[in-house]
Amino acid sequence: MSFPILKKFNFPWLRNRGIAFYGAVFAVVCVLMLGTGLWPFNFRPSNNVSWLGDRNGVNFSGYGMVISSESWNEGYTLFPDKSISLELWLRPLTETSSLPSILTLYDERTPYIFFIGQWRSHLAIRSRTDDPAARKPGKSYQEVGLSNGLLKDIDTFITITSGPEGTTIYQNGTRARISPRHRLLAGYRGEPVRLILGNAHSGGSYWTGYLSGLAIYNRTLNPQQVAHNYQEWIHKGFPSDTNDGRIALYVFDERKGLIVNNREGSNNHLVIPEIFTPVDLTVLHFPWHDDFQWNRSFFQDVTINIAGFIPFGFFCAGLMMKTRRFRMSAVYMITVLFGIVFSLAIELLQVYLPTRDSSLLDLICNAVGALLGVIIFHAILSASQVPQREY
Repeated sequence: MSFPILKKFNFPWLRNRGIAFYGAVFAVVCVLMLGTGLWPFNFRPSNNVSWLGDRNGVNFSGYGMVISSESWNEGYTLFPDKSISLELWLRPLTETSSLPSILTLYDERTPYIFFIGQWRSHLAIRSRTDDPAARKPGKSYQEVGLSNGLLKDIDTFITITSGPEGTTIYQNGTRARISPRHRLLAGYRGEPVRLILGNAHSGGSYWTGYLSGLAIYNRTLNPQQVAHNYQEWIHKGFPSDTNDGRIALYVFDERKGLIVNNREGSNNHLVIPEIFTPVDLTVLHFPWHDDFQWNRSFFQDVTINIAGFIPFGFFCAGLMMKTRRFRMSAVYMITVLFGIVFSLAIELLQVYLPTRDSSLLDLICNAVGALLGVIIFHAILSASQVPQREY
């Protein structure tokens, strides 16, 4: 392989350095990469959820979640006709484009049954559906939202009702959006479910803000009931007990402890874990999943993961060549294979680091970076070789 453009440069340091140099630098590179991949080395991070203290509610301030103490396993009797209403009293503290999850109903399938999240100042709702006509193009879910439904640092009361007639979103007791084709429980199959607040099941989509109230009904509420309940939440701190079909009511008035009681019954309580542990540990999640977006964060992640493994490939190739036992073709194959194994070890360890993400995309990019490192080393080596005089 020839690289004419590099012939004008001279790299005597490459020829003069011995195996000890390449071995030492390669060891340092491996240690640095391992440290970077496993930072912050916290396999038991605190769950960043705390009581507000001076008012009812909890504060989500980072990696954390509140989850149902056990699965809701009432089967189809939980939502007999796939109708549901939710009331959320909340205050977002940031506006971000990462689409953090406020509430997820999860049944150990991907995608989740439904998800309520925040995109910048907007409310976003996604729900699983088997109807191709109802799906967002290229995705396995349907989506509806409310522009400026979640303004930063402002208490907002959101009501969502969904049934055979579609989905309606109310903001502060007033109807704000109607989506006749959207059904929140379109993908619900009567299997046990878990309620997750402040994060997604994978733990990598945390929301930042206050949650001061949540009610769940297994029926739709009409506009009059929505307006009435809104007034009661605002003035009393909770709705009256006259609403049939309510299966869960959380007013977050405990203000201490690790349990959020369901005021509607003796089960379906919520737990605030002391240690942050995702509901579902994902190993090498596929990069082009339903939540995938071609955004700046994606390209930044790709660039970092490729660039980070170039020194690995470069000095690994140099170390192998200095042993004078390998052909260049073998150097390419062994270095890339070693890079994949090293990257895989990091990704598998990241499964048990809740604040890190085990990604197949990272593994692929690391392999590409190792390959580029070998190519660069080979190019410099070829350019620095002193040509033999012919007689």
